[in-house]
Amino acid sequence: MSRITRGGAALGAAALAVVASGLVAPRADAAPYSAGDYVKTVHCNVADPYPGPRIPVPVDVYTGMTFPSDGLPGPAISLRANDPRPGGQWGNVFEYTISTTVNWKNLRTGRSGRVVVPTRSTHYQWEAVVHPGAGPVRLTIRQKAGALVWNPMVNPQYRTCSTTAVSR
Repeated sequence: MSRITRGGAALGAAALAVVASGLVAPRADAAPYSAGDYVKTVHCNVADPYPGPRIPVPVDVYTGMTFPSDGLPGPAISLRANDPRPGGQWGNVFEYTISTTVNWKNLRTGRSGRVVVPTRSTHYQWEAVVHPGAGPVRLTIRQKAGALVWNPMVNPQYRTCSTTAVSR
């Protein structure tokens, strides 16, 4: 064994001993995951831009988000849509381009805003987080779904639906 190899082995063993003792081990101080409180499911089905039946789009509404996925401080309302259809043989071949716009208005304060979420996925799914402040909130969801066939948004299909939730 050469000198360099012996020295490298000794250095590696020393580094392993220091890490094992916990002196330089990194700490995981990330914020705890907070899924929030499930409020309701809004069914906002949209026509499939590919030939086939309508896409069932259940949008789950969560409030009380302490640490929402956008990284901004709460309170927040999270809207999560996911196509429950099984993938099947061709499930991951076709891609969707989705543009979701969520307009919101806090009915207590009158504050309003808009969140736009562009998505590209092989399954119809998206997530939007709004920060309306505390109080009852009216949410209007506008979906634009298109096929990705060499170009995004081929044969766009539209759907708008509304709901209310209480942000806290």
